[in-house]
Amino acid sequence: MDNVDVKENETQVTAENTAEAGTNGAAAELGKFQSVDALYSAYRALEAEFTRRSQRLKELEDMNKAQTTPEGGAPSCGELNGEELLKAALADESVKEAVISEYVKTLSANKGVPLISGGVSPAAPRTPLKSVKEAGALAQRFLKN
Repeated sequence: MDNVDVKENETQVTAENTAEAGTNGAAAELGKFQSVDALYSAYRALEAEFTRRSQRLKELEDMNKAQTTPEGGAPSCGELNGEELLKAALADESVKEAVISEYVKTLSANKGVPLISGGVSPAAPRTPLKSVKEAGALAQRFLKN
């Protein structure tokens, strides 16, 4: 019977240790809060503050979208259509000069003007023309064909 008493004592000790460990573990998980109720009330306060800040952020974002011009006075390019963008670019001298200089660069890159692009070049007369009358006859033949 000694073995039965020892087993009962071990069961009681194990149950007591488990209860103490559960209490200590719960206290360790709550951190600085003394009870679950204190933790819950702190959570509710935090949730309310988060909601207030989220609403304020939404208000500020809406105000930002409502403003068409930033503090600098010029509207931002993302909010303009083509015509408004042209007016804003023409109003700023540095932008206008940059556009003009870029256009001049593209013009100077094409040094020669192509007279005929693709196809066959026109045939030139083999003999030089001696009079205006011959030139007129040649032009009439050209136009008829």
